[in-house]
Parts: sequence; structure tokens; C-alpha cells
Amino acid sequence: MKIVGQVIKKQVFRAMLIGGIVGLFGVAIFLGILQVSTQFSLKQDSEVASKDTEKETIPTTGGTANASMFYASQAGVFSNYESASAFLAEYPTLKESAIVGVDGKYYIWTSIAIEESQLVFLEAPATFKKVFSVTSDSCKEATIAELPVVFADKKATKLNFKDNAKDSTLPPDWQTVGAAVSSISNDINIIRLHLFAHYQKNNACLQIRF
Repeated sequence: MKIVGQVIKKQVFRAMLIGGIVGLFGVAIFLGILQVSTQFSLKQDSEVASKDTEKETIPTTGGTANASMFYASQAGVFSNYESASAFLAEYPTLKESAIVGVDGKYYIWTSIAIEESQLVFLEAPATFKKVFSVTSDSCKEATIAELPVVFADKKATKLNFKDNAKDSTLPPDWQTVGAAVSSISNDINIIRLHLFAHYQKNNACLQIRF
């Protein structure tokens, strides 16, 4: 009986040893797969981030010759208007910002400048440069088609609403909208932003290209 007991003990010990080795081997395989998966995931994230960065800094006008170039200070981009509005409401510093919809995405911009050096960035939330172009080639209404040129004017002569002068080359509600926008801020880049957001929202022919 002692011999049988010893044999059984040896078999149990051997089974435990084999089980332990198999378990360690399985853990090693799992950790190896996990490491490879993590590295692959990080590589993909890096590639996506790189592509997103390129989109932020290199505009493509799709071959349109009459595109006007602009620089926006961007606080974020969202997949729906509600999320963008909720984010906007979280930060008092974004009270003068506007939401601009482009191809199903909603961008929160704090200003639009015609020169990069004019951009002012926020710290909370952090904003960054967004370069884009605007075309109006498909606009049938002449006053709307002229807006990219108006917004790109370095002198911003038509963004001054103090004299309340009417201009037949501009949309009929230009003075009304301009007066309302001027009550938000006297910063020309913020005025340009809100005017652009208003007319771009109501005129699909004003095309934005990143």
C-alpha cells in the first residue's frame, strides 16, 4: 500500500508540475499576443493622429481656382450638433464662439482670420489652428457668391456696421445680421466668424474645404 501511495503522490506531483508549466506557457503566449496587439493599436492611433494633423495644417481646395483661404481657431469637432452645443455651454470662454457644420461634423471655432498671425488661441479649452478654404462657385445668388471675397478682404471694409450703409452687392439682411453680430464682440475676427457661420449655414453653396 505504501508503494501505491508513493506512486499516486508522484503522479499527482507530476500532474501539478505539467499543469504549472502549461499554465506558464499559456500566460506567456497571452502576454505576447497582448503586447503585439497593443503595439499594433498604438501604431494605428499614431497613423490616424498623423493624418489628422495633416488635415489641420494642409488645406486642399479640390482644384477650385476661386477659393479664399482662412484660418480658424478651433476648440473641437463633434459628430452631432447637440454634443457641440453641450461642449460650448461648459466653457464661459467660448461664449463668443460659433458652431460650423461641414460634411456631417460640427466644428467649434472661436474666430476666423485671414492671416495666421492674427489668430488668438485659448488655453481652456485649448484651441488650435484650422486652415480651410471657401468657394462659392455653385451659388446662383450674386450677393452670396461674393461673400468669400468680402470675408477675405484685408481691410474688412464691409464688416463695419457703424454707419448702417446699405450695399446692393451684399445680402438684403447683411446690416441686420451684422448689427446683431457686432453686439457680441467688436473683434473683427469674431464678427467675421459669426457672419460666416450664419450665411454658410443657410447657403449650402458656400463650400468649405480642409
